[in-house]
Amino acid sequence: MSASLPISKPRPAGSRSSSPATSRPSTKPDLKVVAPPRPKVAGTGMFSLVMVGILAAGMVILLFLNTTLAQGAFQMHELTKAQQALNITKQQLTQSVEFAQSPEELQARATALGMVPSDNPVFIRLADGKVLGMPIPAPRPPKVVKVATSAAATAVGVNASTTSKVPTTTAVTKP
Repeated sequence: MSASLPISKPRPAGSRSSSPATSRPSTKPDLKVVAPPRPKVAGTGMFSLVMVGILAAGMVILLFLNTTLAQGAFQMHELTKAQQALNITKQQLTQSVEFAQSPEELQARATALGMVPSDNPVFIRLADGKVLGMPIPAPRPPKVVKVATSAAATAVGVNASTTSKVPTTTAVTKP
């Protein structure tokens, strides 16, 4: 860069050049004191609108969140009530199954189907399928026939009002 600038010769200390490019004018320009510029401030109307908009958006978001939480609370309450009802139903069903599995109930249902208890139990060994014990058929129980005395009395011709307090009788017949 220094190669492109022309090299000037040194001047003697007391000489002044009269070239117009290097000379300074003798008069100074008139300078005035100017007030500092006012800072630019956004209009207060725009600021107010922005703040009101942010406040309104926040209120809408809070309303939405509150509504969603309330709806969730109602659903949770309904599900809790349904769960309690299901728990009660489960307990009732468990009790019903336990009652149906009780020995007394099994015996009553077996008797209703015509089964009789065996005096000679026989077992089957599962490992080899061998029958342990001597199977003997159980004797049939006698049939029980209930005859209403009032029905018999009516058939014979007795007044039913006098026989209404008469108990029924049971007759046992052999097969």
